[in-house]
Amino acid sequence: MRWRFIVCLLTVVSCLLSCSSLKTYTTLEQALKSPLEVEALKISNQELKSLPPELAQFRNLKELTLFRAHLDTLSMVIGELKQLRKLSVTSCRLRYVDEAIGRLTNLESLQLQNNQLTALPPDIGELSALKELKLYNNYLDSLPATIGNLNNLEYLYLSGNGLKSLPPSIGEATNLRFLFLASNDLLLLPPQISNLKGLVELDVTNAGALLQIPESVCDIRSLETLYVDPTIVVPYCLARRIGSHFRIIVR
Repeated sequence: MRWRFIVCLLTVVSCLLSCSSLKTYTTLEQALKSPLEVEALKISNQELKSLPPELAQFRNLKELTLFRAHLDTLSMVIGELKQLRKLSVTSCRLRYVDEAIGRLTNLESLQLQNNQLTALPPDIGELSALKELKLYNNYLDSLPATIGNLNNLEYLYLSGNGLKSLPPSIGEATNLRFLFLASNDLLLLPPQISNLKGLVELDVTNAGALLQIPESVCDIRSLETLYVDPTIVVPYCLARRIGSHFRIIVR
């Protein structure tokens, strides 16, 4: 556990150092005075409703953060921001994401939590550099099969949706390390989940009233923590592994 703390600490320090070097603007009006200098744009508590077409002028933009901006649609102009590495649209009542998001091949972090999304475009699978995908607290009942194309994805947050199932292709996202599925309506996990050989944490707390954990999960030797609720039956092959390198947390 100590090595994980050290890794997390180094990651935070690295992020702080890199983020502090970006030229950041907090209003669209100010940023438009020198669009090519804008590297980070953070807008909050505004009534945008849709992305302003002027965003296309920010050709060097690396981080875009929209918080409580009442954004109904993530429109096609988002595809013009080819240098984006982090896109955060949170608590904006977002309902729709345009397929143009698939053009953001440099994107490493996509945060769309606390919105009103009911579906994702298949083009999400084109985000070849993506490492972190946050979708918790939306209204998703399914994921596109292309989710399995995200070969660099390490963190997938899906808690607080209405997911009925996971596509079998989830097993193709073989670099996935953290998978959070709490508070959904799942009946089962696809057996292909056993292909996630680097998975470290799996959270299925209240993920489905009749959720079954397949025995194939036992093939994930890297698994360190499994979060469950009292109604979930854990396969015996997992229960007998409880020890210094594996734990089951009931909550």
